[in-house]
Amino acid sequence: MLKSLLAILFYFILFHASAQHATDTFRLYFDLGIPSLNAGTEKKIDLLVYNDKIINGSSVMIVGYADFLGTEKHNRDLSMQRAKNVKNYLVKYGIDARYITLCEGKGEVRRKGITDKGGYPTDRRVDIVVNNNRESGEKLIASSKPTKDTSKPKKHATSSNLDSVKNLKPGALILLKNVYFPPDRHTIKPESKETLEHLYKVLKDYPNLKISIEGHVCCINPEVTDALDIDTYEPVLSLNRAKAIYNYLVSRGIDSMRLKYVGFGHRKPVVPVEITDADAELNRRVELRVTENK
Repeated sequence: MLKSLLAILFYFILFHASAQHATDTFRLYFDLGIPSLNAGTEKKIDLLVYNDKIINGSSVMIVGYADFLGTEKHNRDLSMQRAKNVKNYLVKYGIDARYITLCEGKGEVRRKGITDKGGYPTDRRVDIVVNNNRESGEKLIASSKPTKDTSKPKKHATSSNLDSVKNLKPGALILLKNVYFPPDRHTIKPESKETLEHLYKVLKDYPNLKISIEGHVCCINPEVTDALDIDTYEPVLSLNRAKAIYNYLVSRGIDSMRLKYVGFGHRKPVVPVEITDADAELNRRVELRVTENK
């Protein structure tokens, strides 16, 4: 009995320690020969920050790469500039530069038996490696003086600060966090209620606010515009999910004339080529667009 208890205790300690030192790697892809961020890359970083995947308190490493096209020096300089551009973008977003423990360019990705004369798009990238151990991150700047917050206003609001919607202009996007659906279905899960209730109260408090609810999906064949909804057996999953939120708000008494809903399927991905589960998560989303706010 004692041995069993000790084994359980050891497993708990080991699991707890591994959770405290968990790391996540996010990949950003660049255009051929270009060091600057494109629109898709910028939006992916936006969502990583808004989804708290990258936060102050966690140490961050930024590593740039290039494909084999070009000279060795050119590829090294290109990969370094890509890494610097990602770092600068994060700093502008409010990530303290002191938490960024590494920013370097590795040059070209070495490959054996190269046959593709056009290079490899997946090698034109920057990896952001985030160590989620906040304690070690805090130690990085424990002895440093606080710096003035010079971060620029964010391009989106999140469901956690929907109250600031009164300041948003038409066209502004709100990333709706913590709204969940079962796989391949449009039925809203019960754990989404808190966020939807918050959205309802905001709309009730600001009667001149009008929004468009925009659904997006991931992980489908590029030749297919939207995913199959197994609740209706129609290939309009993103539309039905947006409509489900619309119906919830109308059922609570929000005037339907203030609401629109649309499904974009996979036509507006944040990550054009989904490599990891994190990429898929960024594409699988619901956004709110302000259409009127007098």
